[in-house]
Amino acid sequence: MVEEGKIKNIDNFDRIMGKSEEKIDLKGDFVLPGFIDSHTHLVEEGLDMERVDLLEVETLEGAQYYLEKEVSKTPEEEWIVGVNFDESAWKMNDYPTKEDLDEVTEEHPLIIKRICGHVAVANSNALDMIREDWNKVDREKGLLREEVVWNLDDIMSTTKKEKIEAIKRAIQKVQSNGITSVHDVVDRGSWEAYEELDEKEDLDLRVNCYLHYDEAEGLYPTEVSDFLSLRGLKMYADGSIGARTAALHEEYEDDPGNRGLLLLSREEMEDIIKDAEEKNFQMMTHAIGDRAISTVLDAFENASTKNEELRHRIEHAEMLWEENIKRIRDLSMVLSTQPNYAYKWSSSTEMNEKRLGKERLKKCNPYWDIQRALIDMAFGSDNIFLSPFFNIYCATNHPILNQRISTYNALKSYISAGAYASRNENKYGSFEEGKMADFVVLSENPLEAKDVRDIEVKMTVVGGKIVYEDSEEDRLS
Repeated sequence: MVEEGKIKNIDNFDRIMGKSEEKIDLKGDFVLPGFIDSHTHLVEEGLDMERVDLLEVETLEGAQYYLEKEVSKTPEEEWIVGVNFDESAWKMNDYPTKEDLDEVTEEHPLIIKRICGHVAVANSNALDMIREDWNKVDREKGLLREEVVWNLDDIMSTTKKEKIEAIKRAIQKVQSNGITSVHDVVDRGSWEAYEELDEKEDLDLRVNCYLHYDEAEGLYPTEVSDFLSLRGLKMYADGSIGARTAALHEEYEDDPGNRGLLLLSREEMEDIIKDAEEKNFQMMTHAIGDRAISTVLDAFENASTKNEELRHRIEHAEMLWEENIKRIRDLSMVLSTQPNYAYKWSSSTEMNEKRLGKERLKKCNPYWDIQRALIDMAFGSDNIFLSPFFNIYCATNHPILNQRISTYNALKSYISAGAYASRNENKYGSFEEGKMADFVVLSENPLEAKDVRDIEVKMTVVGGKIVYEDSEEDRLS
């Protein structure tokens, strides 16, 4: 039974609604607590839904074709943005250049973002709009890296209204995937957009926000409502493997002499950690390369006195070697990982092998080793393939056989571990009396499914309210 958006009592998992005047006939479908995506960028997702998606494009010429189609219907001087290009799947296997994009249009500012979100390419028109004092801009090639890419919405002067509409679009998309809560990385403007949405009671997803650490002046952790909280701060230790900016101890296999970028020194990280703990902010730290992870752990060992209380997190942690797994366990830190990274880029002959070589590849994304060490590991999408079922499939079919985990443990990482990672395990993440009535109705039991990717989300419920239904069929009786 659900009362005031919470679970009052439970007969069993198959009849979560219990004895109620309003019943939902699930007709044999399966019920789970709602999925929790532990790493999203919903404003970016919503904006990208209106942009040119290059995910399935396999050549530069194909990308140019789709961008030219957008040019043909866009007034001159208006921005055109392409998203999700992945040159590692192209024959050229190299980034496009500003000249390649100038061939598409010189009258429009045009930028295309790599799927990792750490590299973008701009045409000459767009480069003219980027201030000369911005670092990590290669004006010869049109390449943009790291914080320049993260700040593209500022360069394009995205308004609060546009951000609010983007959030609404993204929420509908995540709800259709059975997701009832997210851990969202935001800038100050996006946080204010969320506040306005929540104030108008237009938020029907549980959003835990993590604000860029250098935009938190005057703010403290806060529970604005049952749907919105400012949970912690985000810092970036390095970039990505795809962009060759993840910080490595040894050079990239396909780029001799390059060991990536450490975006913050250990001392800078220590200062950020101390400032965050003074305000009781949980830290979310992006670290992918082995050198970045080691430096982050050094910083937390030196500076943190509230690891266990605040449950500081490391995001991605792809090149996580055995010695650092032990250090994470001893620090009581939480990991937030993305199985789609492992499945898409760590198969033999795929990008990570080219970047790192076979020996380092064998140790990447060690999910089984992490679970064996009893480290809390939450799963998320990072906006790449939002479906929890695709990511569960990726974890259970890890390209490195001895790092595969069971469907049951993958579900735990997507549900209860997600609640734990945001310190919300007392509110949701399991079916217990007094917890939020957040759940998802599925076409079949994931533990019995032949292929979890074929499971359909029939219904998503947040606080006892149906927020997504897959058909017009009336389930109320």
